[in-house]
Amino acid sequence: MNQFKKNPNYFLEYYFMWSLILCGINILIFEKGIYSFELTIIQGLILIPIGIVFGLVTATAFHNASHFNYGRGVLNLILSEFCGLYTLLGMRAFRVGHTLHHIHADDPENDPHPPQGLSFFQFIMTSHNRTLDILEKFYYKNFGKSEKTRTNIFLQKFVFKASFFLKIIFWYLFFGKDLFLFFYIPSYMAYFFGFAHLNYISHLPDDDGQVRMKNHSKGPFYGVMNVLTSGGYFHKNHHLCPGLRNPSKLKSR
Repeated sequence: MNQFKKNPNYFLEYYFMWSLILCGINILIFEKGIYSFELTIIQGLILIPIGIVFGLVTATAFHNASHFNYGRGVLNLILSEFCGLYTLLGMRAFRVGHTLHHIHADDPENDPHPPQGLSFFQFIMTSHNRTLDILEKFYYKNFGKSEKTRTNIFLQKFVFKASFFLKIIFWYLFFGKDLFLFFYIPSYMAYFFGFAHLNYISHLPDDDGQVRMKNHSKGPFYGVMNVLTSGGYFHKNHHLCPGLRNPSKLKSR
């Protein structure tokens, strides 16, 4: 977060670097090719639940890595960049946006994704652009609004989108058509909808209109999801202790 406040090119440098790397890798894979698995329908259907589990595990690792919960060394860096590549977002935008969520949780003006007044469908359709808008807002707050900073924002958005689509191409080339369809897409959907649902359901207003962050653990759905996400639905606990890899352990500690 400190680097975001100090370096006006914090996102631009990062996503430009990834765009160059992915261009080179994608061209190499396209020219040389890698072994592409051809799956039967049965094999593909078996892979779908495996992909779903992997997507939820990746979401958990991505979230923990954004808080440096694997330390400040190589392990956290590797997990950060792998998860950023896998989820298409890159770690820097996710980390800064998530930090702003913790600082401004449930603030309708500054929280990147408050669910108040939104259906779940509306939430998932608007949260990405809302997060980008909040990042832009705080960028201008740090560096002022001028022709130079507006140009920088334009370039940031361009290289972010370029890296996003280059990552999709990379995973398609890496997995091949069948694995991409039966493994990666279900995996990505599990990450996306799982993370969105966790944030949505944990920040909904109560009947009196007040927002009180919640833990969810009752019932088979939350029981299974808390196993797969290392207590991710103990969201209130997570906000109380972001440095804990498994927030369900807060009480026992």
